[in-house]
Amino acid sequence: MPTLANIVDRVVAWADENICQKVTLKAPPADVEAPDGAKYEYTEVHPACFPLFIPSSDKLPPKINTPIPSICVRIIDGEDGRNTGTVNLEMCFSTWNPGTHGRDILQPVDGDPATYQEWSGSEAETYFKRDAEGWRGLWNWIDVALRAIESTVGIDGMQIDREKGVRFGPMKEDEGIPDYYPFWFASITFSLNRPIVRNVKQFDEFL
Repeated sequence: MPTLANIVDRVVAWADENICQKVTLKAPPADVEAPDGAKYEYTEVHPACFPLFIPSSDKLPPKINTPIPSICVRIIDGEDGRNTGTVNLEMCFSTWNPGTHGRDILQPVDGDPATYQEWSGSEAETYFKRDAEGWRGLWNWIDVALRAIESTVGIDGMQIDREKGVRFGPMKEDEGIPDYYPFWFASITFSLNRPIVRNVKQFDEFL
C-alpha cells in the first residue's frame, strides 16, 4: 500500500511529465513591482511542480529558478474503507502575466497569410501593454491538465476515482475570487483509490 507521502511524490512526478512539460509560460523577473511594464524582461519556462506548498525563491530545488508558474499538489483529505481507501487531491495552478508583450503578438508571414510568426525586432522588444488578459494563459493550461487527467485510467498505477469526477475552478477566498494581478490562480481536484493492506497483530492468530 503506498504511503500518503509516496502518493504525493508520485502525483508530482506524473504532473511534471504530463502537464508541466507540455507547456511554456511566462516567468516573472526578480523585480515584479517595476512600475513601467515595458521594462519587464520575462522568460518562458516549463512550470515547476511542488508537493504540498510553493517554496520561496531562496528555498527552490536545484535547477528550478522561479516558484511561479507552478503546480502545487496537496492532499485535501481521504477515507479508508474495508479493502480500499480514497485520497482526495488538489492541484493548485499559479501563473504570472501582467499583459501583452511584443512577442505575444503573432503576425502573418509575407506571402503566406495562413502562417503566423512572433512579432520581432526592436519595436517588439520594447512593446508592452498592461491588461487583464493574463488569465487566458492560466485557463489554457488548465485545459491541458484536464485532458491529461481525463484521458488516463490512473496515475503511476493508482486508479482515478471516476465516480467522484474531476472538479476545477478559480481559487477563492471567503467564497469570492480575489484579484492578485498579475498573478492568476486556479485548481483541479480529483480522487485516487488505493488498496488497503493491514497487518494487525491482534488478527494474526486468525490468518
